[in-house]
Amino acid sequence: MKKQTDYSLPTQGLLFERDIVVMPLEAFVSELSEVPHRHDAYQLVFVQETKGGDNLIDFRRYEMVAGRLFLIGQGQAHQRKSLQERGVLVFFSEAFLQTTGITAHDALVLFGAVYQHPYLDLDASFQRLFLQLTELITLELQQPVPSQAILSRYLFILLNYVLRECHVEISKLTPARHSERLFKLSGLVEENYVQHKPISFYADALDITPKHLNSLCRQYLQTTVADMQNARLLLESKRLLYFSSLSVKEIGYQLGFEDDSYFVRFFKRWAGTTPMQFRASGSESTIPDV
Repeated sequence: MKKQTDYSLPTQGLLFERDIVVMPLEAFVSELSEVPHRHDAYQLVFVQETKGGDNLIDFRRYEMVAGRLFLIGQGQAHQRKSLQERGVLVFFSEAFLQTTGITAHDALVLFGAVYQHPYLDLDASFQRLFLQLTELITLELQQPVPSQAILSRYLFILLNYVLRECHVEISKLTPARHSERLFKLSGLVEENYVQHKPISFYADALDITPKHLNSLCRQYLQTTVADMQNARLLLESKRLLYFSSLSVKEIGYQLGFEDDSYFVRFFKRWAGTTPMQFRASGSESTIPDV
């Protein structure tokens, strides 16, 4: 099946022809910030002070809480309602991320939000550490000729501290012997959701029985493999409906539904509304606040 791409969602430029940028949250001004958009970079948003703003990330709304670090990947739909936040923004490109040596699996842990949500609530000591490391990056960026090697190592250190905190949170939910397998499952679903693969495909790839795989998903992710695929299909459906000019029939075809009426039934079952009603609703989330 030929895959089409027709996104009209505006892309917010963050890097200004650089590989990494650090700036105060309160200093970032863009006409796109308060409308749905995508980014040309990975984004860390650390909130120090707020008066109640929020982030809408892939149709879920999250409060801008003091001490909260948001991790937003490239391509995610994002909209920020600002209410005088103070904090730090860190932007970096995919190419620069690769120079750090961070693995694809680690990037999935950081930016995949496999378990709960795309943020961490940092304790006071971690907040100080985050600010110290971002200040080091800022100082290097102010050099006449910033060292890419130094910047790469600083980002590697920063992300590994964040990664360690991610693993602490994950360990509260899933034993280490299972978390690796579930992250691999998430990656496989991301790669194959348009093909509507059966659970046996994923079970074989993970060298596990379908029954055991679904049991792990229910126990640690509160879902099933089929529901993971359906959730990913629903998310992409929403992105295409809201951010592209494709017809409902074209969107269904692009997402592997040969019959557009089946796609409409699928969408209504999982979103509680029809595709056209969702498209007409604008950026309002159809998912309860988290």
